[in-house]
Amino acid sequence: MSILFYDDSPTFGGHEVMTLLGVEALLTRHPGPVHFLASSANTKLCDQLTTLARSHTHLHIHTLDHQSSKFEAIRNQLFPARKNALAKIFQKLSPSLVVAVQGNIEHSSLSLHAARHAGISSTSYIPVPHSNAEMGAKLGKFRDIFCSHLFHQADSFITITDEMAHLLKLRGASVPIQIVYNGVDTTRFHPGPQDLARAALGLPPTKTIIGIIGRIEFRQKQQHLLVQAIFSNPKLHHACHLVFAGDGPDAAALHTLIQQHGISATILPWSDPVMIYQALDALVIPSRYEGLPLVMLEALASNTAVLASDRDGMKDVLPPAWRFLPNDPKALANTLSHFIDQGCPSPAATLTARVRNTMSLSSFGESFASTLLKLARLH
Repeated sequence: MSILFYDDSPTFGGHEVMTLLGVEALLTRHPGPVHFLASSANTKLCDQLTTLARSHTHLHIHTLDHQSSKFEAIRNQLFPARKNALAKIFQKLSPSLVVAVQGNIEHSSLSLHAARHAGISSTSYIPVPHSNAEMGAKLGKFRDIFCSHLFHQADSFITITDEMAHLLKLRGASVPIQIVYNGVDTTRFHPGPQDLARAALGLPPTKTIIGIIGRIEFRQKQQHLLVQAIFSNPKLHHACHLVFAGDGPDAAALHTLIQQHGISATILPWSDPVMIYQALDALVIPSRYEGLPLVMLEALASNTAVLASDRDGMKDVLPPAWRFLPNDPKALANTLSHFIDQGCPSPAATLTARVRNTMSLSSFGESFASTLLKLARLH
């Protein structure tokens, strides 16, 4: 019994991180061959697969000379020869199961067509089944017309939260859906002395420290909403110091916005966030959409509060008082004000325990591997 992974995304993101961890877990539990087809354009993914193969000789890496595009669903229909060529590769490798690594429904969708053409069972490992229109993508509604049939191509889905499973069903999925929660390294992320962390990072010791960690990109991550929320509320403007850790296309715009509004803030380059979580009173996730964000799990494992948009994986995990209406800086300001008025409470012990027990790396690895082996044995 062999399993084949397919990822033609040219970029390396959080979903690739979880996939690699899942592949490693599978390799330790399954002696049969595991194949991974990856786009040669994704050099980081290819490099990490090569490293993994050095210690697991039953992992076989194959590079693809193509990559998915923003209009992949349309390309799949306009150029059927691509599907036929990939189906021949699948037939030659003869896996029991094809795993399409899909950041969203268009990524790696060619493999779903090819697997069906080759008569091989497929599953879609997808964290973000949102529509292009919902994600604010260019020509989103038009692209969604061509994407709708993709939810009928896989023989099963693996997603990361109950909310995402519900969204898959709303988008037309009628096949079995398995839930495998993301996992974080609970040996790395743990509580620590807040005063020492703040001193090490040069943060003010008496302010309420509120942070956002991740790619600085306004369309999805919406760091500007936190700036607007602080600026619109004099109490928050006086009490809070913001921390933004990361880089991205809107880093310069964020710096300008902070200066224009006179916000007390620190922008840190991307680095190990362990100490940042320990320094924060709360992590904020004002995103337009997410799956099950790793930063949320890392913060909770560090016993740091998380305030977030009331949707997706945040809605599955966080208490109602820590969630706010998406895309609404006033709602964010109200939630933040209430949090400060309550004395900046830490997460409930039950919430921290849930993350550390069911969303650890070991829990993820066991669930991911057992789910794939179960699906492979069914066909």
